[in-house]
Amino acid sequence: MKKQLDLFNEENKKEIEKQILELKNDLNYDTRDYPVEFIVSLYENDSRIFTPDYQREESLWSILYKSRFIESLILDYPIPLIFLADTPEGKLEIIDGLQRISTLTEFLNDDFELEHLKKLTKLNNCSFEDLPNSEKNRLRAKSLRIIVLKESTPNEVRKDLFDRLNTSSLRANSSEVRAGRESDNPLMRLIKELKSDPIFIANTNLSISAINRKMDIELISRFFAYSNDLNSYDGHVTNFVDRYIAKEGKAWDEIKEEHFKTEFNNTMQFVQNYFDRGFQKEDRKQTPRVRFEAIAVGVNLALRDNPELENVITRDKIIEMLSSDNFVRWTTTDAANNRSKVIDRIYGVKNFLLTGNFTSE
Repeated sequence: MKKQLDLFNEENKKEIEKQILELKNDLNYDTRDYPVEFIVSLYENDSRIFTPDYQREESLWSILYKSRFIESLILDYPIPLIFLADTPEGKLEIIDGLQRISTLTEFLNDDFELEHLKKLTKLNNCSFEDLPNSEKNRLRAKSLRIIVLKESTPNEVRKDLFDRLNTSSLRANSSEVRAGRESDNPLMRLIKELKSDPIFIANTNLSISAINRKMDIELISRFFAYSNDLNSYDGHVTNFVDRYIAKEGKAWDEIKEEHFKTEFNNTMQFVQNYFDRGFQKEDRKQTPRVRFEAIAVGVNLALRDNPELENVITRDKIIEMLSSDNFVRWTTTDAANNRSKVIDRIYGVKNFLLTGNFTSE
C-alpha cells in the first residue's frame, strides 16, 4: 500500500527524533560488578536489594534450573546481566534476575542440594557446605555484572524494561535444547532422519510453527522412550526423555538402529492403514502429544506382541476405540504427564488392539 506523501516529511521526522531523544533520556544507568556474597547479603539481611510488587515470586525455578545455574557459575560460564534500579531510599529494586539472586541465597544457605548435573556429576547431591573450601571461597567472591538504573529513571520505564526483558525472547523448549545438546548422539541422528518420513508427516500433519519448535523431534523421541523404557518413567517427562536419549545413544549399534527404524516404520504404516486421520483429532487439524503417545506407542507395543495384528483388527474397531469414553479419558490433557495417565493411555490402546477390550495395565 502506497504511503501518504507527507506522512514522513521533514517536520514529522523532527518530531520522531524528538520523541526518541526524550525517551532515551528516561533510561539512565551504570554498570557495576558485585561479588555473589555481597549480592546475597544485601538481598537477605537488610533488604537493600528487594523485589518490587510487579515481579514474580522467588523460587519459581525447579531444582534442575537452580542446579544448572550454580554449575554454570562454578564452571565460569557467562551469566546473563542482572538488572537493578536505584530507589529514593538508596535501595536496589530487582528488575530482572530474581530467580538467580534467590537461587544464590538458597544455595549459600544450604537450602538445597545440586541434582541432575550433566557436567559436574560429582557434585550431584552436594550442598554448598559439601563443596571444597577453595570452591566455596571462589563462589562467594565471584563477581556478577549488574546494570543499575539510576534513581531518576521513571517507574513506568522500569516496569516497561521488566516486561521487555521477560517477553522479548523466545526461550528454547526442552526438545530444542535436547536436539542441540545431543546432536552427536546416534539415536538423535536417527530421530532427525525419521522426522522426514512422508508417512509420519502425513499422520501428524504438524504446522510449520510446530515443526520449527521441533515438535516432530519431540514426538519421535517420546515414541522411542516410552516404547523401550516406560517402567523407568517417573512423571517428569523432560528428564525422562533426556536420560533415555543419552543412555541409549551410548549403547548404539547397527542392529539396534535397524530395529528402531523397523518398529517406527511399521507403526507409522499401521496408523496410516487403520486410522482415517492418522494421529489428528477428529475436529481439527492437529496432533496433540497425548494422543500421539497413546496411539503410536500403544500400536508399537501391540505389534510386538502380535506382528500379525493387521489380520485381526478392523477399521470399525479403531473407530469404536477412538469414539469411546475410555479413549477420551486416556487422552485428556489434565495432568497429562502423570505416570498413571501415561501408562493408562498407552496400555489402554495396546490392550484394546490385542483383545478388543477396554483395559489397561
